[in-house]
Amino acid sequence: MNSNHSVCHIFFGCIICLLVSTTSYAQQIKAPVSGGAIKLAPITVTAEQISEYVKNHPQNVAVLNGKEIKDRNFLELGEAIDSMPGVEVRQRGGGMGTKIFIRGGGSGPVLVLIDGRPVNSSQYGGVDLGSVPIETVKNIIVFKPPVPVWIGPGSSGGAVNIVTGSPKRVSTEMLKTKSRLKIDSGSYGAVNADCTCIAFQEKGSVTVTAGGGHIDGKRINSDRDRGNFSFNWNKKNKDQTKYDINGRYYYTNHGCSGPTDNTTPDARQRYQKGSLDFSMDGFWGEAGRFSMKSYLDIEDLKDRTQSGDVSTLDTLKAGMKGENTWSQEEGEWALRLGGLAEENTVNHTISGDHHREKVSVHAQHDREMDDFTGSLGLRGDLTNDFGLFPAINAGLSHSAGSNTLIKANIGYCVKIPSFNQLYQPSHGSVDQVRGNPDLSEEDVFSYNLGLEHKFSRDIFVNATLFRTDTRDLIAYQRGADLIYRPVNISQAYKQGVEVSLKYKWSGNVSVDVSYIYQDTKNKQTGGELTYAPRNSGKVTGKFVLPTRTRIEAIFKAKGSQYSTIDNNQSGRLDAYNTVDMKIIHPVLIKLFPCEIFVNIYNL
Repeated sequence: MNSNHSVCHIFFGCIICLLVSTTSYAQQIKAPVSGGAIKLAPITVTAEQISEYVKNHPQNVAVLNGKEIKDRNFLELGEAIDSMPGVEVRQRGGGMGTKIFIRGGGSGPVLVLIDGRPVNSSQYGGVDLGSVPIETVKNIIVFKPPVPVWIGPGSSGGAVNIVTGSPKRVSTEMLKTKSRLKIDSGSYGAVNADCTCIAFQEKGSVTVTAGGGHIDGKRINSDRDRGNFSFNWNKKNKDQTKYDINGRYYYTNHGCSGPTDNTTPDARQRYQKGSLDFSMDGFWGEAGRFSMKSYLDIEDLKDRTQSGDVSTLDTLKAGMKGENTWSQEEGEWALRLGGLAEENTVNHTISGDHHREKVSVHAQHDREMDDFTGSLGLRGDLTNDFGLFPAINAGLSHSAGSNTLIKANIGYCVKIPSFNQLYQPSHGSVDQVRGNPDLSEEDVFSYNLGLEHKFSRDIFVNATLFRTDTRDLIAYQRGADLIYRPVNISQAYKQGVEVSLKYKWSGNVSVDVSYIYQDTKNKQTGGELTYAPRNSGKVTGKFVLPTRTRIEAIFKAKGSQYSTIDNNQSGRLDAYNTVDMKIIHPVLIKLFPCEIFVNIYNL
């Protein structure tokens, strides 16, 4: 371990030197401007060019754009992600420890990123989606496994990139300021208020968002108070270099009711998180692009158990991530080189002090050859406590005509156990879950074969065969004391098919359908993997009435599944169906555009 610690320090320093030096060099190269625009090959991935990336690249990617997020009136970020095809979000108390599953669950964790940098919390492998106001989200991009290497380590189960920012200034005559206020109230004593203010500047903008809310909860001790504040400053220079500074603060005080067979009516948690990010991106001459991000997360958690014992958890994460991309102007090839350096420290009352240093270096080459687009990516991940591991991803797409695209890709990566799995997670209360310091890392192999076809401008179908094989899969096993502990499953797999359909009858009526069939197996026991229903589906109908009233109906169906590794009947969750509905009507109140909305869940 001491050897790994020293090597990790050396890699950490090299990555920082590489990122700083290449960024400094890029600033010295002025990007030539022709007609006020800079030309880049369409194969280069940026927030603005993501639709082109989705269209041509072998990876299986889904996108929810900012206009749809606004039009569909999502109240929380988790609700927006949950609406995407093949994606499920399971909320936990306070929005903290939210679990995201791609393609029905049953595999490794999903990596969540904000503007390209990892934000997964150290508790229970989830993420505190409540810290990201939905008003600041421009796009949500879901990468289904196998994930490209440049996304970073920890994405064996897929990745979700949340792109934030302020709206673009469309003209010099645009309002210098813009504000939005959202107030809602609902069942179980729910009251929420959120406000966003944007001040436009000559070459950028400043955005401030604040909000708070309360809910009594459906069960005893499931109440929650929350508050959030965030700001964004961005500016673009004449040489097209863009600078962003983001700050976020999130607070929640909530009860931990526990499962129905092990209730904890007196357990509570108080959670606080502050984040500060700085990013810079620009161009290298005519064929290159660079980006650099530095970030800092500070978390504070106070946990009171059912017995009255109090523990605290303090975490600190600091990191830097950078990438350089070169591409031919005609778009025939692109080369991406980048890396990540990150330091994590944890101070927990029960399990003590722990730290992890992580560095990662990746390279990916994309090439277009007539009707084919190929991709090959390699990555090396090093941590001081588990050592060095490789990752690889290869893909090929073929355009079989103007309306048909065939995609195939394979990938291999290693998922090391998180601190909460090794030691003592606090979320969910120590009354419910414990750690296991003897865990081994997961070896994950993923395969995809997909077909996309556009029957017409308004009908689009996507069908994908997938399989994931995992050695030493980490899963939670419940003991006789009703406490969950992570263990390694020697071998497991999931395989199946995912089908999605988009059908738009007119500008006012559209339907989205997604369905997943999967077969999972724990080879150690012969049973199914946990939280992996064999069948799951989602149908969303959207309608716009002549009065401009927008109506949305969502039907969800889930097959039966198990919450325990041994698949006993007490841990079997029955199949269920739900229907949600939204009604949104625009009105004008004293020249101020407003919307009145009603959201109905679990009809």
